[in-house]
Amino acid sequence: MNGLRQEHWTQVQSGWMIESARPLPAAQIAAARDVAAKAGLVIESRNTQGSLATIRTVATAAGALIALGVLAMAVGLIRAEAGGDVRTLTAIGATSTTRRTLTATTAGALALLGALLGSAAAYLALAAGHRSDIGVLSRVPVLDLAITLIGVPAAAALAGWVLAGRRPPSVTRQALD
Repeated sequence: MNGLRQEHWTQVQSGWMIESARPLPAAQIAAARDVAAKAGLVIESRNTQGSLATIRTVATAAGALIALGVLAMAVGLIRAEAGGDVRTLTAIGATSTTRRTLTATTAGALALLGALLGSAAAYLALAAGHRSDIGVLSRVPVLDLAITLIGVPAAAALAGWVLAGRRPPSVTRQALD
């Protein structure tokens, strides 16, 4: 008040702060906004960002699908390069279980490595972005991390197991380069 008087300013009430023990329903906030708009006022309410959970989950699922697609291409290239080795394994009696296990292990290990490196890079980027308020990162999205760190490698290993069991097309002929 002393500062107002020194500058010869007049105090004017320009807003109210209303606190509630629990979040107000969206219908109440919308009704209050309608009443305020008719009086030429604006209402601001705290956004708890609950709707971001759905966006985060959809983004996690989309990222997992993209990662699995890229991983499928990488494993396909590895299998193409190792075609001679697979034919050799088959010629000496390796079963389809052995071939499936090799592919599933390769796919699962690559997916786990990618998930770990991707998650670490994401958290480093978030930590850099929130360095002034690092406490924001204390709320860990456990379900999304579980999907990323466990689900993606498991899905990759399962897909490698299911898709890799067939016998190589030719065991007796050398592949043409």
